[in-house]
Amino acid sequence: MVWGIGVVAALGLLVWWLRSPGGAPLGRAFGALFGYSFLFWITLAKIWWTAGRPAVVVAETALGYQPLHTFSLRWMPFDRVLACGRRAGTSSLRVVHRVGNNRARELFVNLGVIEGRSRFFEALGERLTAGGLEPVAGEPYAWRRAEWEEPLEP
Repeated sequence: MVWGIGVVAALGLLVWWLRSPGGAPLGRAFGALFGYSFLFWITLAKIWWTAGRPAVVVAETALGYQPLHTFSLRWMPFDRVLACGRRAGTSSLRVVHRVGNNRARELFVNLGVIEGRSRFFEALGERLTAGGLEPVAGEPYAWRRAEWEEPLEP
């Protein structure tokens, strides 16, 4: 990572030194390279900004999750969750939730970023059952609403 930062910094200096006010092809090429290095720095700053914060939070009334492209948590109220369960063969949690006009949308949460998964599933199960979901018989860590017809696995 340190070498990568050094290379990007060196490219930035090279672009600054070779910039061409007339728009020569070499100057435009280095300008594009500078743009990509700038995006790299912004991405690195975003990772640094969000590092150390939880990626998934179970609150009293909602599940908080942080997509990679955002700087803050997004919240999904438990009363909108239709079904929730582990995806077979993966390390992800599938959450089906209701969005506007009674449409359903899937959200997949990477369980690899969650410390203390058993405590997470206990807290999630308590909140989901309090929110009206029922445990699915024969499937550990799976819940669904009684009126929800779709199976947990697509």
